[in-house]
Amino acid sequence: MKTYLVHHTPKSPNQDTWAVAFSLPYIASEYAPVGNGVWYVRTWLSADQIKRRLAILFDHPDELAVHELGRADQRVAAHMQWMQGRLEDEEPAASWQLPRGVWTAFQSAVTGVARLLTEALEVTAGWMSPDARLDVF
Repeated sequence: MKTYLVHHTPKSPNQDTWAVAFSLPYIASEYAPVGNGVWYVRTWLSADQIKRRLAILFDHPDELAVHELGRADQRVAAHMQWMQGRLEDEEPAASWQLPRGVWTAFQSAVTGVARLLTEALEVTAGWMSPDARLDVF
């Protein structure tokens, strides 16, 4: 897990930093406010992933700065009062990630089998007389 310094600098005078503050629990397992528009964030996400997830909140892409902390900075961050976020420590789907081609082939195979089974049931039901269908149930 990495620790980042997240800094939001609004480009318009009427914009507030509350949207970022309310979004932090969803991108961090822990976070700590440092000042107005500045937070420490502990997460398994990369800096680019954090920026992408929060990009919808901003008019300009340069409003948010995300910097990974070094060891010296982490000692300072260790003395912060951390709040619990809602992001789990590890990416839950990491073991299920497959290349897109493999996933597409798997979906095609399942769709094909489902189609064959549906057609087989329709053919079987069509061959039976109405009286024979009643005997089955």
